[in-house]
Amino acid sequence: MLDRPAAEALVLKHLDLVDRIALMACGSKGVQGADAEDFVAEVRMKLVEDDYAVVRRFTGESAFRTYLTTIVSRQFVNSVRGERGRWRPSAVAVRLGEVAVELETLVRRDRYTLQQAGEKLRTEGRTTLSDAELARLLDQFPQRAPLRPLVAEPATGMDAAPGDSRADERVMKAEAESRRAEILRALEAATERLEPEERVIVKLHFVEGHTLADVARTLGLEQKPLYRRAERLRRRLRELLEGAGLNRDEVRGFLQDNGAP
Repeated sequence: MLDRPAAEALVLKHLDLVDRIALMACGSKGVQGADAEDFVAEVRMKLVEDDYAVVRRFTGESAFRTYLTTIVSRQFVNSVRGERGRWRPSAVAVRLGEVAVELETLVRRDRYTLQQAGEKLRTEGRTTLSDAELARLLDQFPQRAPLRPLVAEPATGMDAAPGDSRADERVMKAEAESRRAEILRALEAATERLEPEERVIVKLHFVEGHTLADVARTLGLEQKPLYRRAERLRRRLRELLEGAGLNRDEVRGFLQDNGAP
């Protein structure tokens, strides 16, 4: 068992790693912004409380990163359990059925995005509803105070519009994101017909939006020839995606938006 100075030194040495693991745990569950920052602070406090008691129990039988990951995962579960003690599904969700209760729980309590919640429910066989249909369902739930106090921000633009406008906006956004996901799946299938290096270029440039200058530096390629190569790839991808039945304008817009130099 470590003594206090050794445990303290170990934590200070790996503080950046502690934060990264905590943020990764948050990201995997859709926890973002101030809530993610709060959880990082919560993990730090857990490590130092009682004179670094949890760290002093580290025996070295596994990598310290593995040990930290276990601590963070357990703390995340405990944190969620603490909030769940104050959570009850709304009467509206209960009336609408089991899927509605699960959707409300994931989005309003566990802070999943609509898309993350939809993917989880469909993957687990809980529903076959699309994101757009789930968005319409979500819009029926009453607005509830968050489990943690959040700083209020003034409503602007669409946020200040009447309820119907916000509902329409949410549905349109869900439909757009759902359609983009379909294009990405088709793009992934299309890239299987490309060379390995070309697949990396497509992923970095057209999907993730990195500039060709950045792609050239990352892959160690000459920049000018890469511009011509990327344009050829753009034309090839258009052919493959349109051949898969996707709308021509939609495909061109996607590749243009994600392919600016």
